[in-house]
Amino acid sequence: MLHLNLQRIFKARNIEQPYKFLVKNGFVPFTAHKYKNGKVEQMRLDHIEQLCTVLNCTPNDIFEWTPTDLFDDRKDHPLQKIRRREKKVEINNLLSKMSLDKLEEIEKFLNEMP
Repeated sequence: MLHLNLQRIFKARNIEQPYKFLVKNGFVPFTAHKYKNGKVEQMRLDHIEQLCTVLNCTPNDIFEWTPTDLFDDRKDHPLQKIRRREKKVEINNLLSKMSLDKLEEIEKFLNEMP
């Protein structure tokens, strides 16, 4: 089953007030509330495009897939690409444990990206 999960991208973009962010970016309060909480059964294509534009992402970043039965959970299933595993990466924790030299390397790498 496909699910809308904006929490992941809100966290990555450091958006602390998702509801306000969505309303500020053109979503009506009712829709912003539904999207923020992932309580969506259907979406308009223009909303998907608008979300991807304001969050600088692709539809694959805002949707995730969970197999509904064992038959669906096969390695060659096309939706495996957007299946989220329970692995959580806390970038702040990783960065806080790195040496200053490594942090400077990462900063240089990021600055060289297009």
